[in-house]
Formats: sequence, structure tokens, C-alpha cells
Amino acid sequence: MRAVRRRGFSIIELLVVIGIIAVLMSILFPMAERMRHRAYIDSCASNLRQIGQALTIYATDNGGAYPRTSYDPERAESPGWTAGNDKANKDPFSGAHVPNDVTAAIYLLMRNEGLPAKLFICPYNDVNVYAVDPADPYNQGNFTDYNKNLGYSFANMYPSSAAAAKGYKWGGKFSTDFVIAADLNPGPGSTAPFDRLTAVTPTSPSSVREKGNSNNHESEGQNVLYADGHVVYSNTCLCGVNQDNIYTNRGGQVSGSPVDKDDSMLIPFETTP
Repeated sequence: MRAVRRRGFSIIELLVVIGIIAVLMSILFPMAERMRHRAYIDSCASNLRQIGQALTIYATDNGGAYPRTSYDPERAESPGWTAGNDKANKDPFSGAHVPNDVTAAIYLLMRNEGLPAKLFICPYNDVNVYAVDPADPYNQGNFTDYNKNLGYSFANMYPSSAAAAKGYKWGGKFSTDFVIAADLNPGPGSTAPFDRLTAVTPTSPSSVREKGNSNNHESEGQNVLYADGHVVYSNTCLCGVNQDNIYTNRGGQVSGSPVDKDDSMLIPFETTP
């Protein structure tokens, strides 16, 4: 009886199969990465939504006011935040908070409303490497290190007397398109001060607009929490009232006071470019 000879794959057939696999991988890998990024964006948006709800509850319990520590309107042009080992500022019972401390005010949402520390970090950690603050919020009054423990910026709760006279009030009745918080302010950058933010205009190309976006999502955009509680992912920082730049005041300052009641100015900002 004659044996049947089995024919193997030819080199050409193997190359065709390898080519098909390569094409499929080139299609599936970017799709998987987009899905992963979308999941992080949604998780980040959920964080901000819950923070917005906590702000509303805090205001309800405190006569309409959002959280704020000691306030000095004369020092409103240089709000502060503590990173490092400022023991006096971290002790919630010492009464030694520095005036106009932004991060200490936000920390009150953990101490007073019981928000978990993980809600204050953006889950997309490819650029800014965040870590959940391990400290007990009832034993200190500020983040252990805001550079690692805080991935979001908030509307400046310490306006100057001039801004207050024009109707700016933290916890006031903001318009629905006023921005309360968003992914962390990218900061002034490493070239000329403020260039990366003030260069952004409504007609800027995407390459310029990206320079003004938060670094949390690879500068592609940021999740933005509005005064009415809804969260939107925006591919531009010009998403405040009348296309207001949410990361600077109307004078182009990254650190300072808002100018009027519709001037969103989110702080703190990144200290390194």
C-alpha cells in the first residue's frame, strides 16, 4: 500500500500567515489602548463627579460655603499649598494653617465628608505617577505630599478683595458653565513663564492647544467638573465661561487671584514641567 505524503506549509504561505497576524495586531493593539484610555477617562470623571457631590454636601452643611481654611484677602495674589513635612500645617488641631492654603481646604473633604483618598488621584498614571495618601485624615490637616496625593485642581477659593467686589464667591451661585475642578493644572512650563498656557486661543491648532492641557491624560484633554455637577472630557483648556482658560485668570496668571465672578482659575499647578 502506498503511503500518503503530507505536504507542509511553503515559505510563501508562512509569510502570508505572519503578514495577516501582523495586520490584525496593528488593528487590535491601538483599539485595546484606546479602550484602556477611555476606561481611565471614565474612572477619572467618576472621581470628579463624587468630589462635586461632596462639595455640595459640604456647602449644605456649612451655610452654602465650600471648604476653605484661614483666608487673608490681602495675600490672595499668592495662594499657597504645602508639600513636604510642614508639621504645623498638617496638624489639624494646631490652628497653624498658613493663610490661603488651597490643598488644606480640599483636604477638608476627606476629613469632614469622609471621601477616600483614592478619589483625589487621577487613575491614568502614565505621566504623573500618583499614590494614594496613606495618612489618617483625622490626624493631619493636609495631604502628605500634594505632588503625589492630589491629581486635581480646584477653583481658587481665596479671591482678592477686588474679585470679591465683582461677585466672585467660593460657594456662591456660580453659573452652570463655571468650572469648579479639573485634572491638575499643567503649570507655567519650562520656557518663558506662562507660555504654554497663555498661547492657547480659540483658533490655536491642536499642537498648541495640547500645551495648555493637563498632563494627566498625556495632554490630550482633561475631565472638567462644572458648577451644576456634570463632568465633561474637554480637549481644550478653553472650556470655562465664554471660552475662559480654566488654568489661568483673565490676566494670564497661573498663580494669583481670579478677576471676576466668571473667572475660573484652577490651582494648585504642577511645580515641575
